[in-house]
Amino acid sequence: MKKLILIVAALILLTVAGVAAWQVYVPVHEDNVSVNAYEDLRQFVRIPVLDPTIQPDTSSSPDFTPTPSFEPEPTLPPTPQVDFESLRAVNLEIVAWLSIDGTTIDYPVAQHSDNDYYLHHLFTGEWNSSGCLFMDCKNHADISDRHTIIYGHHMDNGTMFQNLMYYKEQSFYDEHPTAQLFTPGGTYTVEFFAGYVTSVDGDAWKLDFATDAEFEDWIENAKEKSLFKSSAAPTAEDKLVTLSTCSYEFYNARFVLLGILTPEVSN
Repeated sequence: MKKLILIVAALILLTVAGVAAWQVYVPVHEDNVSVNAYEDLRQFVRIPVLDPTIQPDTSSSPDFTPTPSFEPEPTLPPTPQVDFESLRAVNLEIVAWLSIDGTTIDYPVAQHSDNDYYLHHLFTGEWNSSGCLFMDCKNHADISDRHTIIYGHHMDNGTMFQNLMYYKEQSFYDEHPTAQLFTPGGTYTVEFFAGYVTSVDGDAWKLDFATDAEFEDWIENAKEKSLFKSSAAPTAEDKLVTLSTCSYEFYNARFVLLGILTPEVSN
C-alpha cells in the first residue's frame, strides 16, 4: 500500500512538473514563431539604393577644379518601398505597414471584419498570442476617415506595440516625434502630438464627430492629457491616427499615441 502511495505521489509530481514546463514552453515558442514570421515579412519592405553622385568630367583639364556657385542640397534618405502585392499574396487583409525609427515597431497592419481576430492571429493567419497590428474594423481601409485607430499587443519581449511605452517620457518623444505609415494608396508621415494613459471607457477611440468643433474639443482634450509636450497643432482639417495598446497603471488601462497624418509627396 505504501509503495502504491509513493507511485501515485510520484506520478502527480511528474504531471505537475510537465504542466509547468509546458506553460513555460508555449509562450516562449509562440514568441519565437512570431518574431520569425514578422522578420520574414520584412523582405517585402525595401530601402532603395541611392545612385552614386555624378562627378563632373574633368578628364580634358586635369588641373581644373570647378568651384560650385551654391551649396549642394542635402541628400534625403531614400523612402522605403513596401511590396503590397507580395503581402497580399500572404494575406488579402493587408491595409498598411507601420514603421517608427528607433523602435522595434516595423510591422504590417491588417484589418478583419471584427476587432478580435488579430488579437490571437499572426499576419500569416497562424494562431499566436502575439497577434498582429490591426486597424479598427469600423475604419475605412484607405485612411479616408478623420480618425483611424491601429491596435497592437504590449508584448513582454518588446515586440508589437510594447515600445509605445517609451512615449510616456518627454525625452523619447523628442528623439522620435514621427513615424511612417505606408499604404497601397500612398505614404504618410505621422507627426505625434499627444500620448496618454486612459481607461477602456474613455473617448480615445471615438470615430464619429458631429461637428468640427466637437472634433477640435476632442483633440484639445487629448493634448491636455498628454504625458509629453508637442509643438504639433492638429486642426479639424487634419486626418489623425491613434496607436493603442495595453498599459498597466490600473485595471483595463490603455496607452494611446495620437498623430497627424500627412501625405508624403513622391519625388
